[in-house]
Amino acid sequence: MCRDIRIWLVALLICSSTGCAKTVTQIISYGDQMSVEVTLRGIADASANRYYLILASGSTLALPLPPPDNITYELIEPGTTPIQGILADYYTNYYSTWSGYVVLDPGGYYIVKGPFVPGSANTREALANLGSATTTLKFTFRLSRIFDVIPDQIYFDLATAAWPNGQAKLPADHLATTNAYISKVAGSMISIDDDQNNNLDPALDILRCKVEIQ
Repeated sequence: MCRDIRIWLVALLICSSTGCAKTVTQIISYGDQMSVEVTLRGIADASANRYYLILASGSTLALPLPPPDNITYELIEPGTTPIQGILADYYTNYYSTWSGYVVLDPGGYYIVKGPFVPGSANTREALANLGSATTTLKFTFRLSRIFDVIPDQIYFDLATAAWPNGQAKLPADHLATTNAYISKVAGSMISIDDDQNNNLDPALDILRCKVEIQ
């Protein structure tokens, strides 16, 4: 028994003089705010075009692609009657995969929360003023305005569409990256370069984007 006590005392003295290993539990901080910056080849024109950030909680996110991959479906908001295509197909193929979106039009930036189902009205909420026209689009919003429960990975796509009066509003450009997403961990940041397309109006050509969680 005395020998056991001596061994315990020696161990205690060593631990006191050198320090014992401690287990540190890292606390992960999750963000509720997304900051978006988009660079275009030309100056943004919200009167002649529309600009979208589309969000989803899964990799099934889908939106109409620019020609020649798609010449039928327009890049319009849920609840809008298309000039081309069957409205039900828009919901089946695209809107059902969206959790929400941000759109820039002549009135400024608006945010719209899903889900998007036929016959159901969705509310546009003002997000930010239009501001001065430049080659950069910048806006910030709280993810809780789109998601009831913020997913671990937030999938997104950026897209532009020309807006000719009385004609189909076909998509012009979107991110070439497949399944772009960002973690909800605060401080997460992703920067994506997009190929320049000289066949597009510069105001519709996305060159890069930066997305950050705060």
